[in-house]
Amino acid sequence: MKCPKCHKEVEKGFLYCPYCLAEIPWVREFSTVETLMKKEQQNRPSEKKQKTEIIKYFKHPKRRKLKFSRKQLLCLLLCAAILLGFFCYRQLNTFSALYSRAKKQYAQQNYEEAQRIAENALDKNPKNEAANLLLAKSMEKSGDKRSALLVLRPFIQNKTAGTGIYKEYVKLLTQEGKTNEVRLILKSADREVQNACAEYICETPVSNPAPGTYTTTQTLKLEGNCQKIYYTLDGSTPTRKSKVYTEPIILMEGTTELKAFGVNDKNIESDVISRKYVIVLNAPKAPKVTPKSGDYNKKTEIKITVPDGCKAYYAFDSEPDLNSTVYEQPIDRKSVV
Repeated sequence: MKCPKCHKEVEKGFLYCPYCLAEIPWVREFSTVETLMKKEQQNRPSEKKQKTEIIKYFKHPKRRKLKFSRKQLLCLLLCAAILLGFFCYRQLNTFSALYSRAKKQYAQQNYEEAQRIAENALDKNPKNEAANLLLAKSMEKSGDKRSALLVLRPFIQNKTAGTGIYKEYVKLLTQEGKTNEVRLILKSADREVQNACAEYICETPVSNPAPGTYTTTQTLKLEGNCQKIYYTLDGSTPTRKSKVYTEPIILMEGTTELKAFGVNDKNIESDVISRKYVIVLNAPKAPKVTPKSGDYNKKTEIKITVPDGCKAYYAFDSEPDLNSTVYEQPIDRKSVV
């Protein structure tokens, strides 16, 4: 082909003219599809040749299995054992693993071991409520109740404790005789906690009838889930040295200021109630007695006519009062003066 610039003959294959360095515009030869398929078949190695090449590849010395000496194998095994041991140690000393082990020891009544493992678990997660509760229970079972209280107290003070911690805490306080603290803690707790710790709550006594002003004497009753109820009727604050309620109280004419509190079977006191009663009596008509007073020589039946809504009390040798005999039916007397 000739150079388009200098028109000198240029051999095939040159991209630039060797004389004037002009670019030679060669026209590419385009092959047909049939030509390309024939070339591909010619270039494709035979199946036998492929198998031979594969065998040669694997028989090459550099690709043969490596051989290790005994020392090298021991070193490899030792390294593998160290790595495996480290991995196992990490897995066995996670918070979850330690907490599970502590629970297992507690269930088997190995309380000191449970305490030790629970402390290790709390090193990894100090604020975990379940682990702190388990630690406190283990301490209690080991006889260290004061330390158990110290573990649980921050949760109570921060108002972040669940019902489990509240139950354990008030139980320990009760065992330590700090019943007033139990009463105050549960009084300020939410309804869920109060329901969970219901056995430690002493309800205030209920008085019947309701406080108020009455025109007749009243029979006052005190009720509640208390083992004992202590009360006063003069407005003074009751203590455990005050009267113990055992039977209904008769309220006479005048003003009565009742104060009372209860104590449950765990020796925990309730709040003090205060009730005021005013009794203003309208004097009823005097009962009528038949026959009239006098001397009788034969058996006589005495009848008392009692005004509506009243009771009649009678006595023969003294002035009658509310402790005297209540009239219910005619009285037979052999001789009456």
